[in-house]
Amino acid sequence: MKRKPVTKILRGILFAHLGFWTVIAIFCVIYSFVDPPLTPLMLQRHLIRGYQWQKRENISLENIPPTTVRMLISIEDANYYKHFGFEWNMIKQAWRRNRDAGKIRFGASTISNQVARTIFLTTDRNWVRKYLEAQVTILMELIMSKDRMLELYLNYVEWGRGIYGIETASLQYYGKSCSQINKDQSMRLVAILSNPVDYNPSNLNNSRSASQRYRMLKRYF
Repeated sequence: MKRKPVTKILRGILFAHLGFWTVIAIFCVIYSFVDPPLTPLMLQRHLIRGYQWQKRENISLENIPPTTVRMLISIEDANYYKHFGFEWNMIKQAWRRNRDAGKIRFGASTISNQVARTIFLTTDRNWVRKYLEAQVTILMELIMSKDRMLELYLNYVEWGRGIYGIETASLQYYGKSCSQINKDQSMRLVAILSNPVDYNPSNLNNSRSASQRYRMLKRYF
């Protein structure tokens, strides 16, 4: 008799997961061809932090300079086209460091993970979001192409307060399309992704992580 409530709870958890997977899978199919009109991240930043949206401009992956794309992949996720959404060695290292810190301070996010939370979830640091993020990542990797996920990343990732996507950021900071910016300007845009809320291309030297990323890009590009 005592097993029935447990069975019901387990069945409810299973059905909740199936429902979640179904909804995400449907949106993955839709977003393989259609650009999302809005994301949870945009709503979160607007409602909680009061960021005013800048008009988001979209740009296709093929119109972004290949050098800019290579810069971003090299600094954010060098094995992006090789892995299935996760870098297990990095995850183990981050888990140990977070365990020692007693809270989530360090991440091991791939570009796929970042697309999952940017398009479908939020940036809140907690284990529930990480759990859901892993599931969304797997579904995206199964349904979407790598190029499409990268295109979504470049067009929706946060690049400043109310600034989403590289084209919007380029127009905001440089007054021209990212297809027209020079190498140094591209490096600065990519560098500030470590903390785009507090820093921009003109003051990235005030950020330790952004300035380190900028120096690395200058060394290799």
